[in-house]
Amino acid sequence: MARTDCRADARDVGGVYFRSVSDTQVPVNDASPSEAPRIGAVLVLAYPHHGEPHIVFTERSATLSSHAGQISLPGGSRDPEDASLEVTSLRETEEELGIPARDVRVFGRLRDVYVRASHFLIAPYVGALRYEPVFAPSPNEVAQIIEVPLARLRDPAILLEDEWEVRGGLERVQYYAHGPHRIWGATARVIAQFLTSEYPEMLAAYLRLALDPEHSRQTALSPKATAGES
Repeated sequence: MARTDCRADARDVGGVYFRSVSDTQVPVNDASPSEAPRIGAVLVLAYPHHGEPHIVFTERSATLSSHAGQISLPGGSRDPEDASLEVTSLRETEEELGIPARDVRVFGRLRDVYVRASHFLIAPYVGALRYEPVFAPSPNEVAQIIEVPLARLRDPAILLEDEWEVRGGLERVQYYAHGPHRIWGATARVIAQFLTSEYPEMLAAYLRLALDPEHSRQTALSPKATAGES
């Protein structure tokens, strides 16, 4: 969906970007054009599927003006009406995939990622659904929904590196391989952060309860769970 162009001083949202999956952070002011970047947000969304936690990705529509056909996380540009970048990530996820924003529990935010090709500064958020969603993808934005088991993402064997032709030159590119799909670029950098954070364990624990309602009920009624109540 077309958006009003929202820009901000990079310092407003953290001002860092990554050159490759394993690189350390570099200040935007040292590496990007002087014009302030456009601002956006994405959501790393976990949910139960086939009895285990999954993360949803999308293949971007071939008709989009930037990053067409690439694998991405749900998200997009900040709207002037968005009260926060968290709201941006939830609104865009609802618009792209039909997931009600009110159903997502947001656990936190990763470090911001600068996308040099489109001059975007992206705030990545991490959230979860307690139920398996029925996706309603926007045909204007989403060509395909890609569901990846969290355990698969955490397998170091799927992080590969090859020499690709990028913007007219050859570059060594790191990417996550899932079947025929290649998760690379800014999306891979967000996932690399996510995998080295506390969030995978937090999400796995949270979704274990969703997958085991009886355990959830017993935990809620246990003395430990109610010890602080009076």
